Amino acid sequence: MRRRREAEEFRVTGVAERLAPYEVSDPDVVPHGAAADPELVERAATLLAVMPRKELRSTIESLIAPHDRDRGRRAVDALIDAAFAIEDETGHIRKAD
Repeated sequence: MRRRREAEEFRVTGVAERLAPYEVSDPDVVPHGAAADPELVERAATLLAVMPRKELRSTIESLIAPHDRDRGRRAVDALIDAAFAIEDETGHIRKAD
């Protein structure tokens, strides 16, 4: 079997021109200090109410917003700011008494 000595070259041309007619939207950028999603805050509050013990903050955040940790973080922050939850120095969250 004979091997080809010359490397094949693959070129793509005109991509920008072909894509130009399509609209491109800017990615959603959440400004710093944005308000928490009320639905996620409610989910986080429900989780804290039914969990038998204190849980890691990162666990709560990943459970309520698995694909967007920032949204989960804002929801947990809202619960802490509202004095519904307490975070200890080890990063565990529990429902306030």
